[in-house]
Formats: sequence, structure tokens, C-alpha cells
Amino acid sequence: MRTMARQHSRPRWHYSPLQTWMNDPNGLIHYAGTWHLFYQSNPSDDRWGNMSWGHATSPDLLTWTEHHVALWHTDSEEIFSGSCVFDATNSSDLGTADWPPLVAIYTANYRPGSERHGTQAQCLAYSLDGGSHWTNYSGNPVLDRGSANFRDPKVFRHGDAWVMVAVEAENQQVVIYRSTNLVDWTYCSTFGPAHAAAGVWECPDLFELPVAGHDETRWVLLVNVNPGGVAGGSGCQYFVGDFDGHTFTPDRVIATSTDRDLGLDDPLLRSYDWFDYGRDCYAVVSFADAPGGRRIVLGWMNNWDYAADVPLTGGRSIMTIPRELDLVLLDDGYRVRQRPVRELPVDALQHHALAAGDRVVINGVALEYHNGVLSLDRRGVGMNDFHEAFGSRQWAEVPGEPETVHVDVLVDTCSIEVFAAGGLVTISDLVFF
Repeated sequence: MRTMARQHSRPRWHYSPLQTWMNDPNGLIHYAGTWHLFYQSNPSDDRWGNMSWGHATSPDLLTWTEHHVALWHTDSEEIFSGSCVFDATNSSDLGTADWPPLVAIYTANYRPGSERHGTQAQCLAYSLDGGSHWTNYSGNPVLDRGSANFRDPKVFRHGDAWVMVAVEAENQQVVIYRSTNLVDWTYCSTFGPAHAAAGVWECPDLFELPVAGHDETRWVLLVNVNPGGVAGGSGCQYFVGDFDGHTFTPDRVIATSTDRDLGLDDPLLRSYDWFDYGRDCYAVVSFADAPGGRRIVLGWMNNWDYAADVPLTGGRSIMTIPRELDLVLLDDGYRVRQRPVRELPVDALQHHALAAGDRVVINGVALEYHNGVLSLDRRGVGMNDFHEAFGSRQWAEVPGEPETVHVDVLVDTCSIEVFAAGGLVTISDLVFF
């Protein structure tokens, strides 16, 4: 084990592996007082490949200890994205009543040599020691559609059953299944394509959120899309609606865009609900079993447009700051509000109030508010010539176009995250100062 916390030239507040490649967060769960982060990892290189699950733990969501690889690739399969649950009733029969298991539900990407080569299916692994060691289920795969792009299962408890949301990535669809035991799955429904559908859909998540100031909750479906994000390349959109245990029904569906050449200023693209308006917030998923009913998410702070080229030494990529979510009801509908987790010290954030026309420069990055639009410009700042798509300006409309917008800014050694209007607008960018 190696501890990553406040080391020279490394992120102070964000998780990054010490030496290897990292992309999507996987298997996020709070268990026995500890936060567990699993993630897509190449154990032997700082480039994508040999996908396995890395593993880190934290007592506070800020200081992380990196552990040995949890789930290893084999000659016949790679371990793609998925989720983790605590099977408290031992419904899977993979533990005992006195010692119920942690169960990882992941996508097997079958390699040449496997009889399933060219397909992806859902598999199980289980741990009886709190996530330190894992055993593959002997009956894998537990869900196989014979598809080449069926992946990224997010599983959660709903009533007396387990629910899985996964994707048919190339079809821009979220598929929903139910199970009583995590082993036998029954198809329920399909959602999509909808809204941004120009690229593949990945890493879905479905959860219930409270509406601030109202005695109600709504369901939120996160769908990560690449390419076709609002800032170019990778991005995360969301839908607010109802879920009856079998089918997700959004409150609104406007015109669906499958045009990969849609301009970033196009009103149609801008009309969708985007989780983050920066270039570097992708594969966003939430922690299972967060105490106190909190809904906390984590994203991969990178973009597939240039992920392999970012000038990071040691571990390649970082995660976003963990964020806590709820909903706010505005005149035009519900909007996700996100703020850095309360564990982050208050003095870690910079606070600015920008009136119309105001501009503030933070470590060379320009933050500007004009005509109801908040923008973040990293062009010409630090190391930015490693890829033609990196130097860029991101922007978002602030709801209600207030005369003054208040922003909280978190700056780390290679990143900047902006939370504006109380967290109704976020812009997250890598910046190699």
C-alpha cells in the first residue's frame, strides 16, 4: 500500500494513482466506515490497455491510500467498468448470513482466444474481507446479450429487488434489468436515444434526489457521452423524471441530436441538461450506501480527445473532487445542484462575486461573466500545446441571468473546478499551471 496525500507536485485534493493509467471510477461504495474507490486501470503502463480495477480507500474522501489491483485482466478478458454493492441479506448466496459479501458487477470485455471474443457481458466477483481480496463467480457471465457494446452496469437496491442500469453504447440506449439475487436478471425496459446521442453512451447511473425546499424527490439518470459533450469530446448529461422500479420516464424529452458536427454554440446542444460545462468531467457515477442519505458522485477529470497526451508524470489522470448532489426547482424545471463535499476545508475554496462584465484571473485562467454567461478560458495557460484540442474556452448560461453571480473555485496543482450560482453551474478543466 502507498499513501497519496499532499505530496510535492501531486494533486492536493484529488485522487491520482502513483504510477499507472486511470480512467472511469468504478465500484464506488461506503462500507464499514471507509470510502472505496475502484477504477479502470492499466496496471503495467500509463496508457490505456489491459483494463483492470485499481483500488483506493479513504476515511474522508480527500486523503486516499492506493492498494493492490482488485480485479485483474486475464488472457481471455479485460475488466471494464461496473459497480459494487453490499449484499446485506446474502441474496446472492456468495457469502453467509453472518458474513454477507461485497459484490462487484463488472463488464467482461472478451479478448481473442475467448469463445465470446468480440462481445461484452456482465459478470460478478465477490469479497468476504471488505474489498481487499476478490473471487470471480464461477457462473460468469450472469448477463449476456451477445452484444459487442453492452457494458457499464450500475446496480442498486430498489424495494425487494436489485436494479441494473447498463448501456448498449453504440445504440445510445440505457437498458434496465431486475434481479432478486444478483445472478438471475430479467429485462425491464430501454431508454433512449434521447438528447445528446452523437457519440457512444457510457457509465449510466440512476438515483433518487431530494428537491431543496420541497417535500418531494425526483429520479435522476446520468448518461455519459463521448464524443458529443457540450464542451467538445467527452461529457455527461442528465435527465430528471420518474422511476417505478422497471421504467424510467423523463419529465421532458426535446429533439434528439445525432449530429457529430453540431457546433458547441448550437442552441439545441445547449438546451440539454449538462452535468458539467467543462472539458474534463466524464464517467460520473455515485457512491453506494453513503451515510446519512447523501448522494456523492465522482468523475474522471479528463477528456478522451487528449487523455493519452496530458503531461502528467507518474499516474496519468486524476478524479474530480467528490461532489454532493440535490435538486433545485426552477421556473423551467428541475436542475441538479452540486457542491464540493463538506469534508473539503472551507479555506480550500476561493470565493468571487462577478457582476456583468467582470473578469478575474486565477493563476492565468480567466473567469468572466457577461450577458448571463459564465466562461472559463484556459487558452495560453501553462502547458497546453501537447494537443490541438486542449487550449479552449468553456462557457455556460447562468439560470435567471442574475446581475451578480457568486462562484466558488477549487484550484489544485493541475485542475480548476468552478461552482457557480450555488452549484447550479459547474465548469471543470485540467490546467497544467
